[in-house]
Amino acid sequence: MEIKTFENSHLEQTKAALKSAFYHENSNNTFNEWEFAETLLKSSGYLPELCVVALEGKTVIGYNALTRAEIGDRYGLALGPLGVRKEYQNSGVGSALVTECICRAKKLNYPWIALLGGDYYSRFGFESGRPHEIWVSNNMFDNEHLQILFLDKSEKGRTSGKLKYCDAFYDADGNLL
Repeated sequence: MEIKTFENSHLEQTKAALKSAFYHENSNNTFNEWEFAETLLKSSGYLPELCVVALEGKTVIGYNALTRAEIGDRYGLALGPLGVRKEYQNSGVGSALVTECICRAKKLNYPWIALLGGDYYSRFGFESGRPHEIWVSNNMFDNEHLQILFLDKSEKGRTSGKLKYCDAFYDADGNLL
């Protein structure tokens, strides 16, 4: 397996990998992770150097992106979508993608990375946003799953408020997708 910076030539395979990871019978045809990967490319928050794919030979088997985000008046990054083809899940591909993105973000001096996700991310140092008075919406479920990784420890105590993703994460009415 090789981790590389995403290139436009990876798009169709990336969409296939994300569909393999996320598709289920009741998947939303309007918003889903595999189409979102293409939407993200046109977003003001897209950061090409922080979007990566995992390759097995020439086949894309996983994808992860970091995009611009804000919490209050502080700027940082948001993680996602992260996805790995079903047949490669639980083999370390997702961990390798997240680790690579964290390393790249540190090198570029970003202060933090936020995400909506489960316990999986604690292995990388992500923690609940709640003690830091960080929230993402009026939806309690979303707020319970909001996590942050402080790459710059001096940001703890200085970063608080509402997490705002880049434009790609919102519908035309400004609702978080």
